[in-house]
Amino acid sequence: MENRRAIIFLNGKLPEEKLMSKYKVSQFYKICADGAANSLIKTNISPDIILGDLDSITKDVSNYYKNKGIEILKISEQETTDFEKSLNYGISEGFSDFIIFGAISERPDHTFNNFSVAKRYYDSIKLLFIDTTFEIEFITGKIKFDYRKNHTVSLLPFPLAEKVKTTGLKYKLNYEDLELGVREGTLNVSSAKKVSIEFNSGDLLLFKKHFFR
Repeated sequence: MENRRAIIFLNGKLPEEKLMSKYKVSQFYKICADGAANSLIKTNISPDIILGDLDSITKDVSNYYKNKGIEILKISEQETTDFEKSLNYGISEGFSDFIIFGAISERPDHTFNNFSVAKRYYDSIKLLFIDTTFEIEFITGKIKFDYRKNHTVSLLPFPLAEKVKTTGLKYKLNYEDLELGVREGTLNVSSAKKVSIEFNSGDLLLFKKHFFR
C-alpha cells in the first residue's frame, strides 16, 4: 500500500514559498507545529491543523487561524517536543511519509534535537527534511540517486555508521567507519552524475542539494 504523505512545518527557518511549492505542499495534509504558524501566516500556505503546547504561537496569529476555521489542538504534556507531537499525531492519522520544513533553527539545540527525534522514527516511517539548500534524511542500508557533478554531498554519522562505502564521490569511502568526534563525512563532492552510498550498521544522515533555488 502506498505511503500517505503529510507536511510538517516547524518553528525554525522556513524556506521561501516558491521552494516549498516544488514539493507540492498544497496536495498534502499540512501539520503546523505551534510557533511555525507565526511564519506560515506570511505565506499563501494554509495548514490543516496547528498543534503543540501552544506556548509560541501569538494570540493574533491564533485568532486569525481560528477565524479561518483551522483546527488548533493543544497538547500540554512536556515529555515530547512539538515536532514529536506532530509526528505522533500524523502517525495516529495514518500518515507514514513526512516532508519537514523549518527543522533548521537559529537555536542549535533545537536543530540537533529535531534530528535526535527523527532517529527514533526513521526506521518505521519516511522522513525528509528540507532547508534552503539541502534535502536531509537518515538513510538505511543502501541508496542510489542521480545528482549533478561537482556539488556538495555530506554524510554525518549519528553518532556512528560502520563500513560506509561510496561511489560517485570525490573522496571515496571503502567500507570505512564514520563516527562523531572521530571522523565525519561532510563536505564531500560529487564526481559523477550517479551517487551510491551504503553502510552495514549505525545511523547516517545524508545532506544533498535539492537544486530548486
